[in-house]
Amino acid sequence: MKFARGVMLAFLVVSLAGLAGAYAAGAAEQGGVNLGSLTCKTNPGTGVHLLLISSVAVECTFKTSGGEEMYKGEIGFLGVDLSRKEEQTLNFTVLGISRDVKVGSYPLEGDYLGASVAAGMLGRGVGSTALVGGVRRSFNLVPSADTFKGAGISAGGTRMHLEPMKK
Repeated sequence: MKFARGVMLAFLVVSLAGLAGAYAAGAAEQGGVNLGSLTCKTNPGTGVHLLLISSVAVECTFKTSGGEEMYKGEIGFLGVDLSRKEEQTLNFTVLGISRDVKVGSYPLEGDYLGASVAAGMLGRGVGSTALVGGVRRSFNLVPSADTFKGAGISAGGTRMHLEPMKK
C-alpha cells in the first residue's frame, strides 16, 4: 500500500511539473526577455496554514547581470493544501517586456497572481509556481523546481506581494 501511494505521488508530481513546464514554455514564446533570476525563501514561524488558505512571509533576491536587489513580501495560497512546509525555496526565471531594468529601481515591486502545485513525503518535497505581475503585469515569473522540507500535497491559486527591502 505504501509503495502504491509513493508511485501515485511520484506520478502526480511529474504530471504537475509537466503542466508547469508547458506554462513556462508558453510564457517564453509570448516574447519575454530574460532579465535574471528571483530566489525566494520562506521565513520560518511566519506562516498561517488553514486547510484551503495559507500564507507565509518571504525574502527574495533578484539577480541580474547588473547586480542584486533584495525584496520582502508574502506569498499566499488558495486551494487544496494538505501539506506541512517547514522551509520552502522558490526559484524563478524573470521574463519582462523590456531589458530596461536598472538595479536600485526595484522593478519587481508589486502584486503577482498565478498557480502552484507541490508534493512531498519523507520530509522532502518539490513543486512548481508560476506567477504574472509587477508594474502593469509586465513580468512573468517562470517556474523551476521549488523545494521544501515537509510532506503532503497542494494545488491551487497563488498570490505574491513584493516590496523593496532597503538597507
